[in-house]
Amino acid sequence: MKMNILTALDNIETSNNPAEIFKYKNTTSWINIKNYLYAKSLPDSIKGASSEGYFSKSGIYLLFLSVFHYIKLIFRVRISNLYVGAGSGLFEHDDKSLDSYLPSNELKGGSLLYLLSAEHPEKLIQHCAYLKKHNIVIVSYLLAPLKVVFTKLLTKFISIEIPEAFFYELEKSGVLVTRAELSAIHTRFIVSYHLYKVFLLPLRISKAYVVSAYSNTELISVLKEGDIEINELQHGLIGSTHRAYNYKCHSALLPTPNNVLVYNEFWEKELFNAGYYKSNQIKVTGRLKYSLVDFELTMLGKNFVVFTGQGGFYEEMLTLFREAEEILSKKNIELLYIPHPNEGGKTLAIFCQQLESLSSVRVLLNKTFTTEQYIYNSLAHISVYSSCHFDAIHYKHKTYVFDVMKDNPMQYYTLSYPDQYVCLKQMDENLFN
Repeated sequence: MKMNILTALDNIETSNNPAEIFKYKNTTSWINIKNYLYAKSLPDSIKGASSEGYFSKSGIYLLFLSVFHYIKLIFRVRISNLYVGAGSGLFEHDDKSLDSYLPSNELKGGSLLYLLSAEHPEKLIQHCAYLKKHNIVIVSYLLAPLKVVFTKLLTKFISIEIPEAFFYELEKSGVLVTRAELSAIHTRFIVSYHLYKVFLLPLRISKAYVVSAYSNTELISVLKEGDIEINELQHGLIGSTHRAYNYKCHSALLPTPNNVLVYNEFWEKELFNAGYYKSNQIKVTGRLKYSLVDFELTMLGKNFVVFTGQGGFYEEMLTLFREAEEILSKKNIELLYIPHPNEGGKTLAIFCQQLESLSSVRVLLNKTFTTEQYIYNSLAHISVYSSCHFDAIHYKHKTYVFDVMKDNPMQYYTLSYPDQYVCLKQMDENLFN
């Protein structure tokens, strides 16, 4: 029987001290390695963000806009706060672009260096006025090509000694990986570390706020080296079921933030119980999107159920939706599928075509309201492992976990809180009552 990948990673951290194995200067690439190994364990049906469109007119325009904004930032002499957000966090509300992760209350009174990670250019370009107003640099556009080039050039010159016990633990989980793969990840970390060091050199930073610190470990490493306070902003699931908030090796080398700012007391408890962060490192700051939901709003049309996507399990969802068609039609209810911000390209287009024959199922490619508003106004919410499960708990005190993923992080919640996180294997009429 295969071991759960998270258990295997825990065992590696307990017995192999991977932070030391993948050490570089006063930091380590272990978090990047851990992310890579976890991603390899996921089903092939789960697709990453599509790279389509990055060399389109919009992509090239945004690249040059970022270069222009960066040059402007260099000539700012005053000390500033740094904010590293996610392009997927931009959304429109009342005809204005907003950033769902931007910690406005924390940033009052200071100047701001505003960076964003990549998002599909055609989605980002919709917020062009916002990007210009805040002199936003889409840092991924600037550094990604350089990372690829230098990693290829340097991989053969960088070697690391990895004990056999490391690979043995992985094999027990069914994850097979080569030394060359891990060496490439480690080299990419080193390259990215130096690129960020050069990138930040002209800038004067007093404090940093980062979305998804585990996806920005090279940047975190440079900031820690400069003794800059780093605050991570919650952007989804955190706690013991997430590899990036759960480390058995409490090494000073790990590029983790000083503090984590969470949505509410539930997540404060979950993060603390994971055992890595101390209580004085966790702060409840709320969530912008929760404050924007209109509790008086009535949506016109049929009653509906919301299914939020994750960019995978399309065959399983198609089967579920086909089975649900008769029930939905009989009760005059719609099922609204809301794609994940990173879903796109041909895979999603094919899925949409397959759903055209189902009159009660609709894909919301262009939303009129926020996802949270749809969840609040829905009859029920369904997903595989989307963080929207917790939004549904916030608004409706119940969510349905579509049970098609092995080692689903949501299993912890379906077992711990079965009346709130309900395991769903097939559509049931009771779901719509």
